[in-house]
Amino acid sequence: MYNKIALIISLTCLIIVTNSNASTIKTHAIVDANEISNQSKSCWYDNKRYSEGALIQIHSFTLLCGAKTPEHNNSQLIWLKIDKQGNAIYPKKPKTITVN
Repeated sequence: MYNKIALIISLTCLIIVTNSNASTIKTHAIVDANEISNQSKSCWYDNKRYSEGALIQIHSFTLLCGAKTPEHNNSQLIWLKIDKQGNAIYPKKPKTITVN
């Protein structure tokens, strides 16, 4: 008698568990396009906005939010790697101009 009750309870629990729709909560960042266009330029990482000069540590290296072309005042901001002396490493510019 106890075995049958235990079996019925076990099967009921198994059915409930397999039919339950356990879902993972997914979060999405809501970004207002007007807010982005009206604000100054920024760097993005992990759905977070960072201003110029921000430093973040990722694994074994540090990134700096800095100007893509430092000679211009209104340059886009990009993530730049930092070397051991603390200097930003800028991307290499192409030596020739190519037209597609």
